[in-house]
Amino acid sequence: MNRNSTLRQRLTNFLYDHIVLKQTLEVIKYVFFATLSAFIFAFGFTTFITPHNGSTFVIATGGVSGIAQIIAKVLSIFGINVGNNIVQSIFYTVLNIPLLIFSFIFIGKKFTIFTIINVVLTSVFIAVLSSDGGVAESFASVKAGDQLMLDSILIRIVLGGVCSGFSSAVAFVGNVSCGGIDIVTYYLGMRKGTQVGKYTVVLNGIIFSVYSFLSVISSSENNIGYGIFSVFYSALYALISAAVIDMINLKNKKLRIEIITTEFNMGDILISNLPHAATVENAKGVYSKMDKYIFLMTVSSHEYKRVISIAKKVDPNAFVSVFSVVQVYGNFYSKPVE
Repeated sequence: MNRNSTLRQRLTNFLYDHIVLKQTLEVIKYVFFATLSAFIFAFGFTTFITPHNGSTFVIATGGVSGIAQIIAKVLSIFGINVGNNIVQSIFYTVLNIPLLIFSFIFIGKKFTIFTIINVVLTSVFIAVLSSDGGVAESFASVKAGDQLMLDSILIRIVLGGVCSGFSSAVAFVGNVSCGGIDIVTYYLGMRKGTQVGKYTVVLNGIIFSVYSFLSVISSSENNIGYGIFSVFYSALYALISAAVIDMINLKNKKLRIEIITTEFNMGDILISNLPHAATVENAKGVYSKMDKYIFLMTVSSHEYKRVISIAKKVDPNAFVSVFSVVQVYGNFYSKPVE
């Protein structure tokens, strides 16, 4: 066992001997990820999504925040102008309530509690960052020469999409979520055994379309072109966000490992060290004519290095191949969400 593994094992043993300290550190970890995720999303939303430089173009964010944008747009159509970010801050929390109830029942109690913390903190951060003279206005005045940096819609979309995706990914890594649609995508990813970014894109498509339609009918010119560009830019924002989520959050990414070896006890050692089953096939080397065994195992992305390490210890001459898996059907063990 190498030095890092020894230290990790000692730390694990120490924490299990001091259960109160272990539980306290876990709470601190959850709060840290929830707070960091909330701040990143609020910063991206107030700075890049909602304009503070006189622009009238608002990027539809999708999810619950996108639904809140739709509500704000409907209110503005009827002449009720409270301020988009105020509406966003209020409805972002209100609309999350039924989804949080769903999360509490079907995902996990601890997951839901810290998701609630994330949602509330997001609303607080949005209100604070979008206040007069706040961070959002400061960034809106940043120039490159005589040109305002955030005058470019593409710059706003890219930076906003990165912030949104990074926020969701940070939450998922910490076993919490940003609430809203992220609860649904997290649940689907957990049940389907696949990455969650694609679900985000599909669910948000409807929201983008509705918001763009409202933008067209609320415009005095009923500009169809504006609606088309709104859908296009919003979809681009969602794709960037989803790509960042799947790039960072590897929780649901699966890999298939194929090990060719002469050691039949390889299978017993693998399944005794990992919470997964394995399959063995008889084989014969074409060149060597030796009898061999092919072991097949599907693991999570964070487990494959451990499998390779074990395989090489059992048989230094083992031939190991690793393949990406799109989706897993059947009983694949995943650590339960608390």
